[in-house]
Amino acid sequence: MRTRTGKFIAATAIVGALVAGCGSGPSRVDAAAVVGDDTITLAEVQPRITAALGRPELIDSLKTRGFSEADVGRAVVSQMVLHDLLDRAAAEKKIVVRDDEVDRAVAAAGGEEVVAQSAIEPGGAREYVRDQIIATRLAERQVDRLAVTADVAIAQTREEAQRIARALAAGGATAEQALAGASTAQRGLQIRPSTTPQAAATPLIGIPAGDTAMFQLSPEQGWVVVRVTQRNTDAAPAGPAAAGRIDQQTLAEAGIRLLAPTAESAGVTVNPRYGVWDPVMLTVAPDAAQVGEVYPAASAR
Repeated sequence: MRTRTGKFIAATAIVGALVAGCGSGPSRVDAAAVVGDDTITLAEVQPRITAALGRPELIDSLKTRGFSEADVGRAVVSQMVLHDLLDRAAAEKKIVVRDDEVDRAVAAAGGEEVVAQSAIEPGGAREYVRDQIIATRLAERQVDRLAVTADVAIAQTREEAQRIARALAAGGATAEQALAGASTAQRGLQIRPSTTPQAAATPLIGIPAGDTAMFQLSPEQGWVVVRVTQRNTDAAPAGPAAAGRIDQQTLAEAGIRLLAPTAESAGVTVNPRYGVWDPVMLTVAPDAAQVGEVYPAASAR
């Protein structure tokens, strides 16, 4: 099952709460999520979750991969938040997707039924394809000239990651001591997603310069702590255009990662019944223990 967030995070007890009725929301009692001034209501979310749960092939696929029906709720809310963020980014970057472009992309993918079977998309196949086109174009416009320099450390636990992240955000001798004390660390790592495609789909490319972020790539891996010291969006291209060398799915993933500043600027809050918004991975996590964090530089506080 394809999702723009890359995977579902397993959980056990959310669907019952989702269909139990309204409760307290982030800023309105009927809110499933709030993005800036936009409210995604429970009335919008619940029918889409019910529709997804009514797809036997989807549920069977989830179960064979170790996921539960409960994960559908978080996935639907995540997708709806990302749809809002993509609309904002498209307006800001003046990206317009015409209906005939969506028609061609849907046809190339095998038709609406095929697209609908391969992805959870609350707004249907055409909305999914439109969002993918926007995400791809965001990446195409930026990855060729994007160059990131960062200090990176690996922590084994969330608590250790928080300690290192706070120290890096503080800067100065405190940051140097934290890097020196980390079991795995690298200063001044240079990242060009145009030449290292695997980096294009990681959160690192969307973190604003000066910020420190911590995130977990998977429950089986440790936590990554990144302090972005430079983020140049106008670097000289390092070879042929990425659009010709990076596959479309990776470009779309990169486009989602590049939404991080949009999400930070707008502000995203999720109703606790669904989980907690992860500002680094740009998805809804089951609880705060699995959420990444962003720390601005001490001078920016």
